[in-house]
Amino acid sequence: MSGCGSCSACGSGEKSQEYRNDTGYPAVKCPLCEVEITFKKIPKNRKIKCTECGTVIEIIPILLN
Repeated sequence: MSGCGSCSACGSGEKSQEYRNDTGYPAVKCPLCEVEITFKKIPKNRKIKCTECGTVIEIIPILLN
């Protein structure tokens, strides 16, 4: 596969920007199914798996924006 990044089929992964949700927790929104995923601490590899559709999402931390 070419890995063009235009869809998730090539396995290039999706990216989502970290934000604070209404309860103050860090969160990201899955770019495919739009489910909000909350976490206490960003994993060292900055990747988290969507609990709804299984998409692996690379977290773009707040501090890097």
